[in-house]
Amino acid sequence: MVEARCCFKLLYAIVVVLLLHMSSPCIGCSERDRQALLAFKQGLVGDDGDRLLSWGREAQNKNCCQWEGVYCSSNQTGHVVKLDLEDQSLRGKISPELVKLQHLEYLDLSFNNFSGSKIPDFIGSLSNLRHLDLSSANFGGQIPNQLGNLTHLQYLDLSSYGYGGIRTVNSIHAKNLNWLPNISGLKHLDLSFTNLSDVVGWLEAVNMLPKLRKLILSACKLPPPIISSVSLMNSSNSLVHVDLSSNNLNSSIFQWLSGTHTNLVYLDLSWNKFRGSSIPASFGNMSSLAHLSLHRSQLEGGIPNSFAKLCRLRELDLWGNSLTGQLSDFVETLSKCAQKTLESLDISHNHDISGSLPDLTNFLSLKSLFLEKNNLSGRIPENIGQMSKLETIGFGWNSLEGF
Repeated sequence: MVEARCCFKLLYAIVVVLLLHMSSPCIGCSERDRQALLAFKQGLVGDDGDRLLSWGREAQNKNCCQWEGVYCSSNQTGHVVKLDLEDQSLRGKISPELVKLQHLEYLDLSFNNFSGSKIPDFIGSLSNLRHLDLSSANFGGQIPNQLGNLTHLQYLDLSSYGYGGIRTVNSIHAKNLNWLPNISGLKHLDLSFTNLSDVVGWLEAVNMLPKLRKLILSACKLPPPIISSVSLMNSSNSLVHVDLSSNNLNSSIFQWLSGTHTNLVYLDLSWNKFRGSSIPASFGNMSSLAHLSLHRSQLEGGIPNSFAKLCRLRELDLWGNSLTGQLSDFVETLSKCAQKTLESLDISHNHDISGSLPDLTNFLSLKSLFLEKNNLSGRIPENIGQMSKLETIGFGWNSLEGF
């Protein structure tokens, strides 16, 4: 009897909650935000029909919180907080009415086609933005300084890898990055394939982002940085991912990286101009490093003994340099700490790495091994067949025998 009474009370409570919910008005999106989105839609065109078909004026489509790519706050205000229109084949003009979405925190217009038009200055008026992604959307012109007004921004991606297979490399450019330090809470910055060749003080701007974790400035035509004691002191220790590949950097960048970025997990400096320089011994102090890519960077010498301390290293890519030394020395150095973690080793196309192929069976995780176009000789050890995880090998253009 007691159990029945308890069940009845529980059922009664559920019914009351449902009735209250049904009697409360459905807020939907605010009329101001709905009109702003309709104006935004009016300036856009979908290549493959109307991609924003759910965005309508009809009674059944009035609640913009239910439109494709539109997300509203979870409370009863009905404010639009997120607009995700990635890869919708959109083109046309971005309406300035967009700035009326004053509660917008997330804007993604990546992988659309804005036909080389300039990034609108008024985007800098969306003061609550935390996430801005305009990558590969075929924008052009100069990066607006007004982006510096987005003081709450944590994620910024203006990279231009191209749209629909059409390369738009360096169509976006900047004369300076003076606006960047204003976004002091930035954690992710990707300006890859933008033209930063005139930005002499790019490193100083980056150093003033204390929370930055991911820095991607690949193929930006970056000039060599001006290194000063100030830039070394201010360098961020929060960085875990740095990609400065395919630029015009020289060995001065080593000074910035040396000893200050012990939290780095990913470092890519490939396709730069380090002619006459060797791999810095200080890289061995990056105890968290898992991925190191230095290919095609005109490096000389061998790998430093300090690499014996890289206990988390999974990928080491050194192909296409002018490295020298005995292969056995490379392997011995790496085997001291990375023998359980190393998955990929590429030291091909160095021409002057010599000696025979040593025993590699203690590299328990190795999946790919590339040694082509060196000066190796002797027999390939039979026990290489015991490496159960090894999937890909390259031994060509040497003087190796067997196998």
